[in-house]
Amino acid sequence: MKKKLFITGALISMTVFSAAVIYADTDVREPELTSFTPKEFTKIETAMASCATAVRKEDQNYRKGLSAYIRHVNRNVSKQEADAMVDSFVKYADEYNVDEKIVMAVAQTESCYYADVVSCANYKGLMQTGDILAESAGYTPESLFNPDISIKVGASYIKDKLEEFGDTRLALTAYNQGSGSVHSGNYSTDYADLTLRRAEDMETFLKEHGYLKK
Repeated sequence: MKKKLFITGALISMTVFSAAVIYADTDVREPELTSFTPKEFTKIETAMASCATAVRKEDQNYRKGLSAYIRHVNRNVSKQEADAMVDSFVKYADEYNVDEKIVMAVAQTESCYYADVVSCANYKGLMQTGDILAESAGYTPESLFNPDISIKVGASYIKDKLEEFGDTRLALTAYNQGSGSVHSGNYSTDYADLTLRRAEDMETFLKEHGYLKK
């Protein structure tokens, strides 16, 4: 049905506002909206759920691989302990924007995934960090024997060294020998090179055992 009407249009831009009254002879129509049938909507929901499930399964498989790697390196670590470590490694690596494989490789080099070790220099736990670093993060020195806290403190420290030097090899060297040694040029990269090789070995292990796509 046609009828005469006044159409008031508004054109809005960042700098101009104008209005015009137009006399027209036109059809009155509602805008066409895209709609889905219940069956189509169900298909979309199912596809989205399948995609989310696939992502979760891939993440779970990756975590299983990291846990398996820990137990491959240290057979004295139980599956439950390894799974908990992996959760912490992934969580704090994500929080501090560090590759979890680097954090895990540091733990392997420092403690071979033993949570209760103390070095001759009194560094403690998985990540072998010191009392002062623990206290500066708000923890007691004894809390470094808690794997979750040790990983949190260690991952944060790695992040700080990465920001300080902008280079993974130098950051790992500073983690081991101190920033002063790196700044002075009096350092060896042996520790960093070993740790980076272990991170590469970890990725190879994940791929060879089907935990990570090649």
